[in-house]
Amino acid sequence: MTFDGEVRGGKLDADTRQWIADYIRTFDGKRIAVTVKLHKATRSTRANRYYWGVVVKMLAEHCGYDPDEMHQALAMKFLRIEDCPVTGVPRRKSTPKCDTTEFAEYVDCCIRLAAELGVVIPDSNTIAA
Repeated sequence: MTFDGEVRGGKLDADTRQWIADYIRTFDGKRIAVTVKLHKATRSTRANRYYWGVVVKMLAEHCGYDPDEMHQALAMKFLRIEDCPVTGVPRRKSTPKCDTTEFAEYVDCCIRLAAELGVVIPDSNTIAA
């Protein structure tokens, strides 16, 4: 279960504290593990639509790929991480695991690549939502 709340003065807001307490009561008599981590903002539906519907689509059409192939090629180029130490197979970060800043930087890299290829990607602010 995931609970989002804001910490102020070292305490969660009252509603979140109550939700957590109610949920924990359902485990009465059992051992549990609780993990706390910083909230990570995820990309908006609008950003996702722009990436797939404009950036990937235009590049795929220009390069002769289907959209998924284009996405895989872009992600491998710009989100590549170390090769698997056992197999040597190249790996990349998954776009859903990118926070909003990482995803925006990734899309910017894709747009710059498109420009180098002569493909003019319209700015996301000029596209209807």
